[in-house]
Amino acid sequence: MTQTDRTSAERLRWLTEQLLVRDADVHATTVAALAEEGDERVVPHLVELLVIDSIANDWERFGFPAVLRDRDPPRYLELPEVRWPGVRGALADLAEPDFDSDHAWVEWETWYSQQDIDPLAGFDEWKLRLYRSYLPPVGGLLDCEPRAFDLQGIRWGNTDRSFLAAMNAPTFVPGDAVDASTDASDTDASDGDSPERYLEDDHLVFGFELEGTAYAVPRWVLFPHELLNAELQGVPVSLTYCTLCNAPILYDRRVPTGGGAAADGDETEGLGGSDETSEAGDVDVRTFGSTGMLASGNKVMYDEETETLWDQHAGTPIGGETLESDPDLFLDQFAVTQTEWGDWKAEYPDTLALDVDTGYGYDYSYYDGNVDFFEHYWNREEIVQPGVRREEGPLPEKASVYGIVDDDPDEVWVISIDDLRERESGLIEGEIAGRDVVALLDATGDVAVYESPPTPVERVETDDGIALVDETGTEWQVARNELRSASDETRERLPGRHGLWFAFRTHYETAHVLE
Repeated sequence: MTQTDRTSAERLRWLTEQLLVRDADVHATTVAALAEEGDERVVPHLVELLVIDSIANDWERFGFPAVLRDRDPPRYLELPEVRWPGVRGALADLAEPDFDSDHAWVEWETWYSQQDIDPLAGFDEWKLRLYRSYLPPVGGLLDCEPRAFDLQGIRWGNTDRSFLAAMNAPTFVPGDAVDASTDASDTDASDGDSPERYLEDDHLVFGFELEGTAYAVPRWVLFPHELLNAELQGVPVSLTYCTLCNAPILYDRRVPTGGGAAADGDETEGLGGSDETSEAGDVDVRTFGSTGMLASGNKVMYDEETETLWDQHAGTPIGGETLESDPDLFLDQFAVTQTEWGDWKAEYPDTLALDVDTGYGYDYSYYDGNVDFFEHYWNREEIVQPGVRREEGPLPEKASVYGIVDDDPDEVWVISIDDLRERESGLIEGEIAGRDVVALLDATGDVAVYESPPTPVERVETDDGIALVDETGTEWQVARNELRSASDETRERLPGRHGLWFAFRTHYETAHVLE
């Protein structure tokens, strides 16, 4: 490095330090000076600032969750020094694009995610200081050791744990009591204390079963929380939801105190396989929440007990105490069905459903048929989630898939839901971690994956519902958690997770597509 280069680098570092001074006038002068310097190594710094500046200046359009936009933003975003005047123009001077739409900050993040720009030395520490100072609820979690993620790739998702509140200990009531297609006069629950009838047949719900009891949570009610913590049938669970990749996952909140992976994913027993484990004190129960951060387009969770950061899609610790003590840990999960309320209640008539009176004071009706700009993230191929690098692959980036993991949380097998629905046979046969499996559409129209009977198998409709007929002619009835033959032989269900293809290819070292 020449003396001239050294002087330039030192000046750039000094200028980027000035961006952290709590004075908007200093920020404006510094941004202009960086644009004049013309060094693209400061682009990563300016992109970080553009996101904060855009949201702080226009909370009414960009705050999340949207139901809180008519309320005051977090105090730290209202402070006068949380402004970097001219930052968008400076980026246009330093880089090729010149985005000028109302969502220019999103377009800049999309562009930046496709670039290979090496920032100035010390960028990681600079970013930590920025977040600790200007986004304190986020920075306090991000500043952790050890870390299994690249700080440059972590993006802020215009929210944080202070206002993206998990739905804790909600009330579940009989599905008939909240079914809007049922006349209240037809039931015994017609007094003034009855829950609101709000669930229409075409509402998308996340359905699951614990210890033989079925539950339904409408997506549009979970949407502004992104996470639900509850103890149901004695099982502590978290229904986590990433709005960017449309991924609901039901995790067992119990983690082993001795380290190692969760137990074998049993649908009804969860971690440890028996109550004996819990009574022996060999597990901790974690309470999960959303950090407001994104990694490769997927939400980063944390647990309140240790403030460990967790990959929502893989269920693995990625930063902090649990990563240090149990680096190979991954959360056990239960199968979640995405289907319409009408189909779910028809298959599970005794289901319980979420009482919409959650106590949080949200106008959930905002999300009834409206998921805001997330439709663009799900459906428009040209829109790239923050931090995701485009990549050619076996499936379109926004393809809806269902994935199965085995004993290795870094490897996943996925089924294209569109492919499965278009098949005349209504099923896909394949192999997962050495086991023959069959994926099919269940009675609710969603994906279910089972350990396969002798192949080939045929999907048939019977008086008792859906069944499979194997190569020996044996009929296997499709139940929630297993296939069962007339002789009571069974094949277990493999619980999986929904999401968009990009989340699977970016959050697992190896992703196989079953065809």
